[in-house]
Amino acid sequence: MAKSHYSHWLGDFSQPNQWRSLLRATLRECTYLPDPVARNYMHSHVISRYRAVSARHLKAGPQMSQAATMAKHAYSLLRRANEGYQRPLEKVLLQSYGRTGKRRHELLSDMLNSHLPQDTASLKEYLAQMVDYGDAWKPPVIVHTLALAHMTNPVVTANRIRPLIKRLSPPIPATNIWGKELCHSRKRNIRSRWYNYTLSALMPPIPEKELNQLDGLISGTVQWKAVKRRKTGTTTLPESDPGSWGPEKEATFEEYANGRPHRITPRFMRHRWRRLSSLIPRPYWNPVVNKWRFVWDSPKDIPSLAADFDNSVDLSALLNLPGQKAKGKSSRKAA
Repeated sequence: MAKSHYSHWLGDFSQPNQWRSLLRATLRECTYLPDPVARNYMHSHVISRYRAVSARHLKAGPQMSQAATMAKHAYSLLRRANEGYQRPLEKVLLQSYGRTGKRRHELLSDMLNSHLPQDTASLKEYLAQMVDYGDAWKPPVIVHTLALAHMTNPVVTANRIRPLIKRLSPPIPATNIWGKELCHSRKRNIRSRWYNYTLSALMPPIPEKELNQLDGLISGTVQWKAVKRRKTGTTTLPESDPGSWGPEKEATFEEYANGRPHRITPRFMRHRWRRLSSLIPRPYWNPVVNKWRFVWDSPKDIPSLAADFDNSVDLSALLNLPGQKAKGKSSRKAA
């Protein structure tokens, strides 16, 4: 039985060479990812995560143990994604395109900052109002519009990738349990919790360059080719005496308990990209109401029911309509 030489990572991580080997193998798996955006993002993400804990290598404690566990999980996730397991691959795509994880916060922050007032006085008033959550507080227009787009999209609500948005405004009751008006601190807390929950449920749009590339991969206008895996060394373990262990166990489906690997083909990736595209809102400016609106892509290909016909073709004769049959019978009887 052959076993990968990466098996020694399950041991102690007190030596720097252990971290170096795991980092190199994880970055190697990033180069095998079938999506171009995922390759670039996961490479930079892995390096940033390793640099974040680089100063803790010589410290013992729960931080070091947690960092080692997360590093091994990251390598396992990328490895299974490159082997064609659907859930790990979709998880990597969701992180790379900002549907989950750190990049979602970055894209959401960029979206909010791009809609800030340009006037200095208006900006100071807006920031003070956002921190205070007083009676005059209102959520940003772009947040309200995107939240409404989430609520009206059945694909987003069915996937449950992010929490569901159930209200477009803070649920502030008119009175408390004693029939009196709510105090201002209670109202501020309700507004703050509702706004933070809404932000945690939003999936912001992605840059236009990445969106055009994703649409090109789905339509086939952007050329795609699977990355070939390079050969790695393996270590063969010594065989044990079969008589001391009893009869050899037959093949089981244990390795497929959490899914099975698929061949990464263009058709397989188009299904993943189409599903991912349905979770990305596309902003457009509505000149009728002078506001930003969001549209969503369909998770499946919609066949076109329209067709172009030549105007010189007689459609009634081509379709053999009943009126043409009756006209032909009457002409024969008259003859």
